[in-house]
Amino acid sequence: MSLCFAVVALFCLVDLYLQPVSEIQYVLAHESESGYRNQSGSKYGASYFRDNYLHTIKFCANKPYRLRPNEIDTLLVYESVDKRTEQAIQVQQNFNRNENELKVEKLPVDLKTYYKLEDGDSIRLFFSPWRHKLIEYVTYETEGWDKLSFERLQRYQLDHQSLNQWNLTTQVFCFIVFALTAMTWLIKPFEYSVGIFVFNVVITTLLNWIY
Repeated sequence: MSLCFAVVALFCLVDLYLQPVSEIQYVLAHESESGYRNQSGSKYGASYFRDNYLHTIKFCANKPYRLRPNEIDTLLVYESVDKRTEQAIQVQQNFNRNENELKVEKLPVDLKTYYKLEDGDSIRLFFSPWRHKLIEYVTYETEGWDKLSFERLQRYQLDHQSLNQWNLTTQVFCFIVFALTAMTWLIKPFEYSVGIFVFNVVITTLLNWIY
């Protein structure tokens, strides 16, 4: 049974190093985990917090959308994710698309990206092929952002420290699972081996669900 945990960790680790899948999506809404914007209605208030997210969707092929007519700047306007989703579904139906459900991605981004992109702007995302985990992202600020290969993109040394730390944590969790699996086999006292096995269950579950 312990070997199954090692296989799961190996699966997650290899997935990080495979050629990622590129997708161009569009920003549906902004969100701060602190809930600050819910209280004030201003996105600038979130500058005091680190947990900033973009909700993105696939939409209208390579064509950006605007949910309100003559929309210029939405930085000072808060719209809930549910409200934006409802509006986007209505616009989607107007384009005679048959998709009834809109898949929304929730992406952790750095503060600069959080403020730079507006609702409806495009972002290019690189997901791992097996687990669909975010590996990297790039915006229009990078020259040729919509056509660059991932190998060339890595040479730009993009400053996404929070995302790099997240991916590093995934690797650390994988190696912890490997170590716990080895200890389960090497440690002979049954009560110790069972305790390590249970701890391995918890770590592997976190790795699979969160990281």
